Amino acid sequence: MIIDVHTHLSTREQWGPVFCQASDKANAQLRVDLHVTPERHAAALQGVDRAIVFGINSLAFQLNTPNDAIAEYVAGHPDKFIGFMSVDPHQENALEEIDRSAKELGLRGIKMSPVYQNYHPHDERAQRVHRRAEELGLPILTHAAFHSIAGTNMDWANPILYDEVARAFPDLKIILAHIGLPWFDNAMVVVRKHPNVFADVSPAFHRHWLYRAMLSFQEFDVMDKLLFASDFPFSTPEQVCEVLRNINAPLEGTALPRIEEEAIESLIHRDALTLLGLGPG
Repeated sequence: MIIDVHTHLSTREQWGPVFCQASDKANAQLRVDLHVTPERHAAALQGVDRAIVFGINSLAFQLNTPNDAIAEYVAGHPDKFIGFMSVDPHQENALEEIDRSAKELGLRGIKMSPVYQNYHPHDERAQRVHRRAEELGLPILTHAAFHSIAGTNMDWANPILYDEVARAFPDLKIILAHIGLPWFDNAMVVVRKHPNVFADVSPAFHRHWLYRAMLSFQEFDVMDKLLFASDFPFSTPEQVCEVLRNINAPLEGTALPRIEEEAIESLIHRDALTLLGLGPG
């Protein structure tokens, strides 16, 4: 079984002009197509057994994918997709929207992003969201890696800030997206310290960094805290599998340490849903 914990369902209009412009420039060589329709998403995720899907909502940068749209999509594929809501901590009705999305729409986690939503991970607005998520048993998946929008605060992307969050909310399940790149050692120490903090391995096209990050997790015996993720549309599950299974290829003829093949296969087939309290995969 393969469970993809990080996929996007947003059109270019929903991503908004600021994000699209920054992404188009940063990912020009990769030719990432941000326009993800329900049909395109379903086709791209055919190769996995289950997947978490969401949009991102941000008042600061005009990202807007309605939680109702995610819920409607998931309702059409109940055995395949698990929907996460996105709530901007700056929303006056943030807690009401969390309650509505969880209890009425059936969304089962929260996608957050300090850099895109313009907040420190442990400020008062974020704390109220984290507190409600912990109360309702909603895991959060947070952007905790580099980014390309010039007007954002890069400091707030550093996964070390989630040490404070995890100490304040020890029962909150947290996924640090993108394995903390380039701060993968910071991601590793937070994941190693806190039982309910995990990291996902997206996006796989940063092969050199991914090798270094996985080596750090392997050396400190926390490979079991890594979760499979594609970050679709930035990569696909098939591309992630190819990169993971060939992560050691560039090391041929060197004495550099290898990532254990058994650990790679365990990562690809990890039951992330059970780890996140979302039921068996």
